[in-house]
Amino acid sequence: MSLAHPPRVAPAQSDGPTAGKHGMVSIVMPSYQQVAFLEEAVRSVLDQEGVDVELIVMDPGSDDGSRELLRKLQEEYGERLVLCFEKDQGQSDAVNRGMALARGRVLGWLNSDDRLRPGALARVVPLLDREEPTWLCGMAGMIDARSTHSMSLLAWYKNWQTRRFSRFKLLLENFVPQQATFWNRSMWNQTGMLDIHRHLDMDYDLWLRFAKVAPPLILTEELADMRVHVAAKGSKQAREQLAEAKATAQLYAEEFGLAGKLAMLLRPLFSLRTQVYYLLAKPRR
Repeated sequence: MSLAHPPRVAPAQSDGPTAGKHGMVSIVMPSYQQVAFLEEAVRSVLDQEGVDVELIVMDPGSDDGSRELLRKLQEEYGERLVLCFEKDQGQSDAVNRGMALARGRVLGWLNSDDRLRPGALARVVPLLDREEPTWLCGMAGMIDARSTHSMSLLAWYKNWQTRRFSRFKLLLENFVPQQATFWNRSMWNQTGMLDIHRHLDMDYDLWLRFAKVAPPLILTEELADMRVHVAAKGSKQAREQLAEAKATAQLYAEEFGLAGKLAMLLRPLFSLRTQVYYLLAKPRR
């Protein structure tokens, strides 16, 4: 059994059959009480050029003005902005519900405090608009609460590890930048939905399942920005997030045999390093 798939680096330009005819891409955005960042996140998706894109925003009950803002934005963007105001069982359930509504062949989710970079989807869609299960990881930058770019060891480290992707390395730690990761419907249908019982490491579990099917295409360009602010999960619950990720890795370690046991022995060292990076990236009040 192969322990590590080599990453597949995406070409600088795609000259495949879908290069001149982009398929639809659907982005699901779970949102709750994020009015401060919501408009920027929505526009970062729907202002993408050269692609047929829909954005599905899942808001289970914000009372901070988010819903009023979304309705106003819907007047501007029309049917490309789909709003769902139903109750859900948390972020994972919200993403699953959004994916069930999605019409696109290319899929992704963007949290409402992050943003896409201009031109990101035009790069992604031609590479994923295919029948075989495929996923893609790009690079991500980091911004603060004022949308100012900041230098961060955390972002640099995640991008560095993503460029050197292997499934075994993924077992050691979750380095994949969620906001810069996309997949096609075939991959989603084959691997299944997010686990609704996971609230901090649902993306990690998904990447491990994706990687079992195929290694990701790697784009060395920055496709999105992760936002670090005082209310973000990564800022408030970094330690709990890492603990849950360790438990998730343990579920997959058996597939790797002795290498999996070694990974679990080494994992605390990687987690300690990541905790330091999170601490350095954590915003000060």
